[in-house]
Amino acid sequence: MKPNPNLDELLSSFIDGELSPRQRTEVQRMAAHDAAVGRRLRQLQNCRTMFSSLPSAEAPGDLLDQIKQSLERKTLLQEQPVVARRSAGVIHLVFRKFLSAAAMICLLAFLGAVVYQIVAPVSGPGTSQRVAINPTPDEPLAPEAGEPMLAMVVADAGFSGRLELQTAAFTSTDAFVKRAIGTCGLVDLAEADLLGDRRTYRVVSTREDINRLVASLGGVWDEFSSVSLHVDRPEGDPVTIEAVMPNQVEAVIARDSTQASIQTAEVYAAMNHMSQKMPGGELSPVIAEDPGSLWAMEAIPMPKLTGPEDSKPTPPAPARESAQASLTIVLLRTSK
Repeated sequence: MKPNPNLDELLSSFIDGELSPRQRTEVQRMAAHDAAVGRRLRQLQNCRTMFSSLPSAEAPGDLLDQIKQSLERKTLLQEQPVVARRSAGVIHLVFRKFLSAAAMICLLAFLGAVVYQIVAPVSGPGTSQRVAINPTPDEPLAPEAGEPMLAMVVADAGFSGRLELQTAAFTSTDAFVKRAIGTCGLVDLAEADLLGDRRTYRVVSTREDINRLVASLGGVWDEFSSVSLHVDRPEGDPVTIEAVMPNQVEAVIARDSTQASIQTAEVYAAMNHMSQKMPGGELSPVIAEDPGSLWAMEAIPMPKLTGPEDSKPTPPAPARESAQASLTIVLLRTSK
C-alpha cells in the first residue's frame, strides 16, 4: 500500500490515543472493512513497538554546546540565502497569477468560439433559406415568382437525459425524490425501477414540468456526494456534465430544441471541468455567478446584417410545438 500522509497521521493518532471515542470507532470500522487500512495500521503499530524496544543511550556531555555552535554558524551563513528565498517566493507567486490569467483567457476564448458558432450568419444579405421536412423529388423547394418564402422548422426530438445522484443518505433522499414527483403531479408520468441500492425514476413530460421537479430537488442537493447529468445526442456518446448544479440542469432542459440543449450542456461540461483545474477549484466570480446565461435565454439574438433592406418583409415562421422531455433520475447508494 502506498503511504498516505493523511491516513498515517490519523492512524498514528489512533495508536497514541489522541482521538475522540467517535473517531476511534470510525478508524476501527475502516480497519475492519478495508484490508489495506488494517494492514497499514498493523505496520505502524509494529514500528512503534520496535522503536519502543530500542535501548536508551546517554547523550554526550558537550552535545548542547555543539548544537548551539551549529545553530550560530547556520544563522550567519544563511542570512543572504533567506533574502534569495524570499525573492524566489515572490517570483513563484507572480508566475502562478500569470498561469491563472492565461487559463481564464483560454476559457473566455473557448466560450467566444462557441457563441460565434451559434450566432454566426449562414446566408448573405437579402437571402433566405427553406428547410423541408421529408422532401420528395416532386416537391419544389423554390417559391413561385413574387411569392414570399416561409421558414419551415424541422420537428424537434425534445430533451432526453439521465441525472445520476450518489448519496450516503439513501433512504431519506429516495423518499424526498418520490415526494417531489408526487408534489409536481408527475406520478402518472413516472416509471420507477427499485433494485437494492439503486432507484431509477423515468419521467416523461414537458420541459417546464421536469424543470419544476429539478428545482424541488435543490433542497437535498447538498446530500449528494456526486451529481452528473448525461445529455443524450441523436448520434454518438452523450454529453456528461460532472458536478452539475440545479440551475445548470434547468438551463439545459429549458432550451427550445435538442441541439440547443446539447450545445448548452457542452458549455457547462467544459466550464465545470475548467473550474476543477483552476487554482482553488473556482472560476472567476463574474463567470461563476451567472455561467452560461446566454445559452439559458429563450432565443439567442442574431446579428443584424449590413446591406440594402429588403422591400418585401419575410413572414414570421410558424410557432414550434413544445416537444416532450424525458429525464431518468438514477439514485445510487454510496458509503461515503
